[in-house]
Amino acid sequence: MMSRDPVPLRQAPAQRGSILVIDDEPGVRWSLRHLLENNGFSVESASSGVEAIEGLNSSTFCTVLVDAKLPDIDGINLARRIRIETPCRSPLILVSGYFYDDDVVVREVLSSGLFAAFATKPIVHDALLVIIRDAISGGAPIVVED
Repeated sequence: MMSRDPVPLRQAPAQRGSILVIDDEPGVRWSLRHLLENNGFSVESASSGVEAIEGLNSSTFCTVLVDAKLPDIDGINLARRIRIETPCRSPLILVSGYFYDDDVVVREVLSSGLFAAFATKPIVHDALLVIIRDAISGGAPIVVED
């Protein structure tokens, strides 16, 4: 079942400015929703990997923010499943309070192209907006940390 916090995924195609936020923390989803909506994006959310896969099979987004640690799957394995099990080819951005930009794992997933960018938690709003816009425009993988 799709999350109703803050708003469930819709069953309709998204417009260019739609972003999917995948995070199990309601406060993070709420904060990102307000940040992104105030900057002209529409936002949908998922609180688990299962919910994200379901939503990505029925909706499209210009980019997807993926939390590194979810209750049912880690973000890197979720990204792999997204690429295999859904039609989603939108840029994925890894968001984490556990990894840092110099972690080997982060470097590998950025260089492989699995993720377009990486941002650490706590999220720096202006920096996140820059990497989202860069990811949407097809820029090179970038890293943003606090």
